[in-house]
Amino acid sequence: MQNRKPYVRPIPRTWFAENNFFSWYMVRELTIVPLIIFTLNLTAGLFALVSGQSAFNTWVAFSSHPLMLIINVLALLGALYHAKTFFSMMPKVLPIKVGDKKVSDHTVVAVQWLLVLVLSVAILALV
Repeated sequence: MQNRKPYVRPIPRTWFAENNFFSWYMVRELTIVPLIIFTLNLTAGLFALVSGQSAFNTWVAFSSHPLMLIINVLALLGALYHAKTFFSMMPKVLPIKVGDKKVSDHTVVAVQWLLVLVLSVAILALV
């Protein structure tokens, strides 16, 4: 028998709202919800494409619903926010040196966004 009663510090449900850093962290974590819905919808579209013309037309009609369009926009914004946090973290995790001189953090972040822009334009040109 154990007579100990360990102390459990009370934690309010809104503990993250007290600090701005943790608030943005929670927003970042919540952006995964529209990304998951987008991924599931895209996967359903692939299965519908394999299933036949009528299944694909049904999926297209479902995907053109205004709610799905809103979820897609939220997924895009969430992906861009994740990219922003990842790109700003990269120079701290992996400092890049050219010769003996360290490349500035702003340059590394700018090059990453430039690559995103170039790849996006290239993919849009293919479509």
